[in-house]
Amino acid sequence: MNDYMKKVFKKDATGKICWDIFRASSGPCSNCTNNKLLDENKKPTGVCIWQGQNPVSKRWYVNYDRAIEWTDGQMVKLQIAIDITDQKKAEEKLLQSEGQYREYFEGIFSGTYISNPDGKLIACNKEYKNIFGFGSTQQAIDTPIKALCVNPDERVDFLNLLKNKKQITGYEPNLKKIDGTQLNLIENSSGVFDEKGNLIQIRGFLLDITEQKKLETQLMQAQKMEAIGTLAGGIAHDFNNILTGIFGYAQLAEIHINQPEKAKEHIAQLVKSGQRAAALIRQILTFSKQSEFKKHPLSVYILLKEALKLIRSSIPSNISIKENIFSKAMIIADPTQIHQVIMNLCTNAYQAMSNAEGLLTVGLDEIEIFEQKNFPGPEILKGNYIRLEIIDTGPGINKKNMERIFDPYFTTKETGKGTGLGLAVVDGIVKKQKGFIKAYSKAGHGSKFQVFWPIIEQSIVPEAFVKKETDLFTGTETIMLVDDEADILKTLQIFLQRRGYKIQMFNDGKSALKAFIESPQQFDLIVTDMTMPHMTGDKLSREIFKIRKDMPIILCTGYSETFSENKARKIGICKYVQKPITGSDLAALIREVLDKKIIN
Repeated sequence: MNDYMKKVFKKDATGKICWDIFRASSGPCSNCTNNKLLDENKKPTGVCIWQGQNPVSKRWYVNYDRAIEWTDGQMVKLQIAIDITDQKKAEEKLLQSEGQYREYFEGIFSGTYISNPDGKLIACNKEYKNIFGFGSTQQAIDTPIKALCVNPDERVDFLNLLKNKKQITGYEPNLKKIDGTQLNLIENSSGVFDEKGNLIQIRGFLLDITEQKKLETQLMQAQKMEAIGTLAGGIAHDFNNILTGIFGYAQLAEIHINQPEKAKEHIAQLVKSGQRAAALIRQILTFSKQSEFKKHPLSVYILLKEALKLIRSSIPSNISIKENIFSKAMIIADPTQIHQVIMNLCTNAYQAMSNAEGLLTVGLDEIEIFEQKNFPGPEILKGNYIRLEIIDTGPGINKKNMERIFDPYFTTKETGKGTGLGLAVVDGIVKKQKGFIKAYSKAGHGSKFQVFWPIIEQSIVPEAFVKKETDLFTGTETIMLVDDEADILKTLQIFLQRRGYKIQMFNDGKSALKAFIESPQQFDLIVTDMTMPHMTGDKLSREIFKIRKDMPIILCTGYSETFSENKARKIGICKYVQKPITGSDLAALIREVLDKKIIN
């Protein structure tokens, strides 16, 4: 027994029994190594290593036991005990810390993950597993993030952004569940970098807002339907005016049938009336439809001019409109949502003046924000903005109500006159488009709403302003026309035959498919309607692609809630066209599709 042992146990135990002195036990220890140190020939077996906490000193030891020959020739047990108490305490603290960290990690309500830059997961919590629909946490860890990306290229953009900014907040990744279901998520992430500045690890927090997005969509749709109801009278008025013009010019053309020049003038006006009706239908569908929103460069000037045509036909005769529309700057936004902002603000303005004569002033100009003090709010950045201004001469809004005008379902209108969704939806749309809104009003002095969107440096010439040389679009190919409307078939047949094409017509999908099966190489292109009895246009297209994968198809639709341009593209349809379409435009489209096929 060396001096250290004597110090720890406070006595010299030479000649005493080990289990009595060192273990305070009444008999041999259950884990005693004595019977392991010698073999059956009484020869040493080697070193036996074990560890444990001594019940007397309360300290931890690693023990190395072996049998050696003592000076008197007897075999004795030599035990070397190394004190590891401090190491054990450190391990215990580490385990406690790891336990607390794991408890925190698993308890976070967001989907938390740690990964390398390639998307290979190192760790994730249960909420991450639940968000993506994995059966177990291990399955989630074994699945790289790339497998959950709807568009892998967006992940590259995310990594570049993280490398530049080090931390990202409020990012909306385009990810899906393991079963392919689209998700709406918000991600806050931070990067871990080595001494050379290379990204080596990503730590992310994902918040699932899919249900919230659905509710927002429902809220916006409900508000749009409310606005459509408000405008219904004006829409009917506008349509009746257009129809009056169509009937009138048709009768005049008939009267002057023997005077070609006059008849031609009346027919030209007839076409213009038809174009006005088509434009009105497009505006109503664009405004009312429930669809995925897509941001791209657009002109607020053009959208505002279009919206005012609809508003002008809807407002009472006692209200005048003054236009101060100057800016043609571009912004990044979704056109349907911008159209909705304009319609909502103008509808609110003229409704506020419905009981008396009033003036609705609509302005569009540009402003540069140098200092934020005039436009308080952390989300507002310095720079150039386009400003939409809607001013009414109504009774105004008192101070108490001004504090609540952007609250959902808050309204000062009479029961049945509105849901109180309008301004809440406008506020939400504007913020999502990186803009902001300001309201100014005082009881008895009317109201003014200003909407600001950041300007982008881009100039775009809208397609509507580009004149097409439609007379150049001719050909000799054979075209299959499929539509259940006889008038449409007849007019398109005549028009396309005049351009040199050979036409075969079918009034339903089944007869068209039968003819195609009999002679699939006879046709160079198919133009089909979407909604037809017996077989829809998309079903016909799928059946045709089973026979000829390279068959060029143009799908035309008057309106469809279940089919979209994106779906058409996925099944292989070349062009998806909204009716009405003129013969000239269809001829241009046919030539474009056929020429592209020749090049390919």
